[in-house]
Amino acid sequence: MTKAIKQLLISQAVSNLADVFFRVAIIANVFVITKSVIATSTVPILIGLSSFIASFLVPLVTKKIALNRVLSYTQLGKTVLLALLLVMLYFGEMIDIPILYFFVIMISILDGFAAPVSYAIVPIYATDLGKTNAALSMSNEGVQLVGWGLGGLLYATLGLITSTIIILCLYIISTILFFALPAVKTKMIESETSIETITRGWRLVIVEPKLRFLLQANLLEILANTIWVSSVILVFVTEYLHKDESYWGYTNTTYSIGILLGAAIVFRLSDKILQYKWQSILFSLIFMSIVTVLIIEYTDAVAFLFFSLFIGVLSQLKEVAESVFLQETVDEADLVNVYSVIEVISTLAFSGFVFVMSSITDVLGVTFSFWIVFFCLLLECLLVFKNRKQIV
Repeated sequence: MTKAIKQLLISQAVSNLADVFFRVAIIANVFVITKSVIATSTVPILIGLSSFIASFLVPLVTKKIALNRVLSYTQLGKTVLLALLLVMLYFGEMIDIPILYFFVIMISILDGFAAPVSYAIVPIYATDLGKTNAALSMSNEGVQLVGWGLGGLLYATLGLITSTIIILCLYIISTILFFALPAVKTKMIESETSIETITRGWRLVIVEPKLRFLLQANLLEILANTIWVSSVILVFVTEYLHKDESYWGYTNTTYSIGILLGAAIVFRLSDKILQYKWQSILFSLIFMSIVTVLIIEYTDAVAFLFFSLFIGVLSQLKEVAESVFLQETVDEADLVNVYSVIEVISTLAFSGFVFVMSSITDVLGVTFSFWIVFFCLLLECLLVFKNRKQIV
């Protein structure tokens, strides 16, 4: 990997770890103050909405500011905001919940600007897209896996102010690292209006058949993945495996470990996997379909952990190949616009699908939800096979 990619990986890892710590600390603090599930649940909702708004407006920012500068400026803004929050926490006996919500929104908006940019900058810095995307996936999932557990421990043992100081230090380090990233040229279209800039990515997705295919596959994938990142799995664990909530945590952990293992496999075998992109995507989907049926038919607690691990591994064999396909399909100058569209649609789709799948689980049962996932995976298999000549 290039020096620039290594810098990007380290910068993002530090920043993402700090973000997870921040979310854990704020969520825990809101619950301690209010003892309200609604008030506490408002935090992740605000984070999602803020990221959605930012992703929609990303093209306006990247029109005039280089991608590397967007990353450094947004991280600097997050650092300044967190420093201001720390001062307010230090000198005030208690901070009002609406003020906490304000800082969550502002920091999440800045973070939302950075997300599509970090994906779009990869082809500019990387010489091996397969290894780079696999490394990014390992880094992101590793941070999530470690961050939530360690973040809770930090808050429980050190309290909000000390935890915020640690988070601020991580923010400062990541800001310095982002400012050290190599410069990227900005391709400006002076005659383009703001509306044309915002809609450029949408127009590309509508016109380009390969992007339409990727978006369709992505929507099916999001629907299938909702059971692994929502309360549906908790229902399955408690009602069918007859285990308590702690086992749900084990399931999430094995799924995350599977993602790490899958990314490591892709990193090692990237040349082979990228040589056979559509085959890697298709066979991963077929095996995920088989594992989904086994989960339904073979309700064993220990086996379920292995199934969760296997699903995580397979997801990376598919997703890294899809990421490289997207990065090779779209011109570097337009990539951030396309990623902006994907982020907006994915955020909306995920929120809607979680609600739908949760409702279906409540009304028709959790096994019905798993069968829906199975048929989604089969549909995606057919879609990939139909478009296999485009996936080169």
